[in-house]
Amino acid sequence: MAGRIREDDIAEVREKARIDDVVSGYVTLRNAGGGSMKGLCPFHDEKSPSFHVTPARQFWHCFGCGEGGDVISFLMKIDGLSFTETVERLADKYGVTLRREDGDVRDDRPRGPQRGRLLEANKVAQVFYAEQLASTEALAGRQFLGQRGFDQAAAE
Repeated sequence: MAGRIREDDIAEVREKARIDDVVSGYVTLRNAGGGSMKGLCPFHDEKSPSFHVTPARQFWHCFGCGEGGDVISFLMKIDGLSFTETVERLADKYGVTLRREDGDVRDDRPRGPQRGRLLEANKVAQVFYAEQLASTEALAGRQFLGQRGFDQAAAE
């Protein structure tokens, strides 16, 4: 089994993964003055923005629901990932090599109930969309894929 990720590698991931860059993939952010940005909170329903991101502090906070944290906690909450999965995802995206205290062996098997639920949801979605693409109403979609070089196996 893989060992614990080294603290200095986690710190490097936090440093390289700019919070405004990561959050803007999920939330439309606008300048709020004073070096902060704001948008609608993705964790609760609201009409006026109470979700603030402060890039200089690498921190986010929602004044509506009280949630807050760093770039890792944001991805954990919004994508339902574990701490390790989140750090690994950010490390891959930002080119950080993770070292383990008990070695460099990476266990790629799915872990935890959240990961299993995500994999199952993806399988169900794949079956649904493959069935929809096979229907008579999807002729335009199949033609679109064919024009772009996708064969039936790739579409499925």
